[in-house]
Amino acid sequence: MTRARKAFWLLLCLVAGGPCAFLVLETAGIPYAAVAFVAVIWVGRRRHILPETLLAFGLTYAAEIFRYAITDLLASLQSGDYVTAIFFVAHIVVAVAILGAGITLLARRRSAPVGQPASRDTVRRPRR
Repeated sequence: MTRARKAFWLLLCLVAGGPCAFLVLETAGIPYAAVAFVAVIWVGRRRHILPETLLAFGLTYAAEIFRYAITDLLASLQSGDYVTAIFFVAHIVVAVAILGAGITLLARRRSAPVGQPASRDTVRRPRR
């Protein structure tokens, strides 16, 4: 994958994270956001840039989730609406999990000994 295509894909992932967060917070858009997230994972794995893809998508996703979910979580806890509080805690956990997965995969790749890939995802297969 050329650098320009990689940069363009990561920019698209960065842009897609925010709207997906809005879709998820509206609950009716969860299936659409899930399809977008599966596409992000699929292309990231296929192009061998899954950690970077997860981080690019997760940064804007988490920023929007934190921006709205934390204030709504505090308001729902103060009003005693614990079901809504659980809803927002679940969104925060998913956002942290996406970022954590990207960081973990990136750290695993970087910590491989010189000359040996960290996992089979980083091995380039010859084209047929």
